[in-house]
Amino acid sequence: LINDEDREWFGKLLEELLVRNFKSKWTYDEFFVNNKVYFSDLLKIEVGTRDYEEIKNMSALQKFLENKLFDYNMEFTNRMNLVFFDDCIEHILRISRVLRQPRGNAMLIGVGGSGKQSLSKLAAFILEYSLFQIEITKNYDTNAFKEDIKKLMRLTGVDGEQVTFLFTDT
Repeated sequence: LINDEDREWFGKLLEELLVRNFKSKWTYDEFFVNNKVYFSDLLKIEVGTRDYEEIKNMSALQKFLENKLFDYNMEFTNRMNLVFFDDCIEHILRISRVLRQPRGNAMLIGVGGSGKQSLSKLAAFILEYSLFQIEITKNYDTNAFKEDIKKLMRLTGVDGEQVTFLFTDT
C-alpha cells in the first residue's frame, strides 16, 4: 500500500468482501475517508502498559505528541518545529510501530526536507530509544564506518540498549 491508488484498491476489496461475507452496508468512504481508524500503544507509554489499541481521541494523541515534542526540544539543542497534521501523525504512528517490532527497521524514502529524520527522531525519543547517527565528514572512510558499527553493536549487543540507527544519504 505505497500510494493512494493501492490504498483505494485495497479499500474497495475490503468493502466488497464485507458486503459479500457479512452483508455489510458500509461504503469505502465510511470506512477509509470519513472515519479513519488509528491504532497505537503510544498513549499508554507513560503508564507502563503497552497495549495496542484504537485511538479514539485524536486531540489527546495530538496533545501527547506536542508534549513529547516540547520534551524533545528541552532535552536537545537542535530544536524541531513540527506541525502535527493528519499525515504527520500517521507517519509517527507507523514509524513507532515499526521500531517497536523485534529487529524493526524501515527505509524511509522521499524528498529532502519532508520530515523523515525529524519524525524518526521524535518516534525514537517517544519510545525512549537512544539515537545513533553516523556523522559523515570528508575524512570518513571504511575504518571509521567499521568503528561506528562496532560502537553500535556494543550499545545494542553488550549494553542491551534499545537503539534507533538513523542512516542518511547526505
